[in-house]
Amino acid sequence: MPEDTTLPIPSGPLDQTVAALAAAYPGLRQTDPSKFGASLAEVRLTPQRTARFAWAGYEVQVIVGHEDHLDRDNPDSPVLYREVRAHATLLVHQTVAVDGIGHVEWEMINSRAEMAFPDAFAVAVADRHDPRFAAAVLSTVAKSLAYARLATEHAGVQAEKAADEVRWESERPAGISPRKWLRDKRAQRDATA
Repeated sequence: MPEDTTLPIPSGPLDQTVAALAAAYPGLRQTDPSKFGASLAEVRLTPQRTARFAWAGYEVQVIVGHEDHLDRDNPDSPVLYREVRAHATLLVHQTVAVDGIGHVEWEMINSRAEMAFPDAFAVAVADRHDPRFAAAVLSTVAKSLAYARLATEHAGVQAEKAADEVRWESERPAGISPRKWLRDKRAQRDATA
């Protein structure tokens, strides 16, 4: 009899979320509070209702709010929820080699230079033992990493545009207004895009 090699289809929201995270962010793990050998589905919080996850150099800080009546569509609802907030950061190691512009008495080193990305928000069920709570936390972590990817792509485009403007300024002929020169160069760039 041949061995069945089909993977089981995830059934609940937590299983589906963990499967999607494993595909999109392989190696994502919870780093605080840490528990040796714990699966990603075992979302743990500190007494301050925080958690930290790590993936490919990114760190995601999660903050879970108190139980609250968050259903604004139905103010009479007795159901309690929790707000989940996550934001990703990326440690930037090369800041030591950056020289400042202008006079300072002496340079100081930023020992933890980080790029911060936009916060992701979601609402979770209030019961922290409900699998839907863990699914909401992990989903918010994924959203914060997606925001980091989008922001990084946007920063790359903006850096190219800034580099163009620096190059164009160095090419500007004498006697031409810097504003007019940049406006004309931007129009040329936009026409070829």
